[in-house]
Amino acid sequence: MEKSSAQTRRMVQLAILIALEAVLTFTSLGFIMIPPISITLLHIPVIVGAILMGPSAGGVLGLFFGLFSMIKASTAAASPADMAFSPFLSGSPLASVVMCILPRVLLGVAAGGLYLLLSRRVKSDVASMGVSAVAATFLHSMTVLGLLSLLFQALPLKDVVAALIGVNCLLEMAVAALVAAAVCKPLKKALRR
Repeated sequence: MEKSSAQTRRMVQLAILIALEAVLTFTSLGFIMIPPISITLLHIPVIVGAILMGPSAGGVLGLFFGLFSMIKASTAAASPADMAFSPFLSGSPLASVVMCILPRVLLGVAAGGLYLLLSRRVKSDVASMGVSAVAATFLHSMTVLGLLSLLFQALPLKDVVAALIGVNCLLEMAVAALVAAAVCKPLKKALRR
């Protein structure tokens, strides 16, 4: 009976984070606009879920992040770069699916796996959460931009590197670290009860 209750609780937690991901994706709430850049918050529920529930839950959340990205790009593409994320608009459906799904699943698996590793070796849980969030966000950005360059030749390699060390990526990593530590620490305590 206790195992069933734990599984139900885990499914509910995943459902809440998936719903939050959908709200962030399909509304303007998922973006902080600081002209001329836009900082996304779409990776945050994936990282939070991965840290709290482990790499497999992070992978599931990442999968939904990728699916929601694909739907949004297919229904509301704002630029030619956005069209690359749509299997219906890109001209290369398989490449679009890979680019939407692979980086997002890796984001969740990496955040959860790195947190598990660091939490066993680092005394500060907050530091483990923050480092995991930063590293997973960087991996996600690097993978998306790399695939955009490799699969669509949309960006020259030097532009990919510039974007990775640019303001947008640095701000997304900072937001990920702050939010992950601020949200995961109290949630972790509450979930133990």
